Amino acid sequence: MRRRLPQDPALLTIAERVRIAREQSGLSCAALARQVGVRPSAAVQWEAEHGTTPSVENLSRIATVTGIAFEWLATGRGGKAIRQDGETEAVALSDFAQNPYEERWLRIGRKVPPRLRESLLKFIEDAWR
Repeated sequence: MRRRLPQDPALLTIAERVRIAREQSGLSCAALARQVGVRPSAAVQWEAEHGTTPSVENLSRIATVTGIAFEWLATGRGGKAIRQDGETEAVALSDFAQNPYEERWLRIGRKVPPRLRESLLKFIEDAWR
């Protein structure tokens, strides 16, 4: 059973973004692996919850093969699609705090120790469902 994906792409894991890119391009894991130049098991691992993360070189190849913007694939920020002129947006304004209240949330979030971030985020998400 697949878990429900968050609405905010920046909250997706790299594994989830790689799977989304592969599925949207209509490729199987084996086909993606062939086009990137790795073994099929590597592509399967990239999408596994506790699998391996593709190298920057392979992430760049995945972006090229699937037509997904590298920044979106790597970070979840910016536009997902590569524009027709081959350019990608430098930044998406929606990725930044829109008001002082959001800025406070961001500052607090950055202070949370890494080992507690996921459980705190899950608590907050569950509280507003």
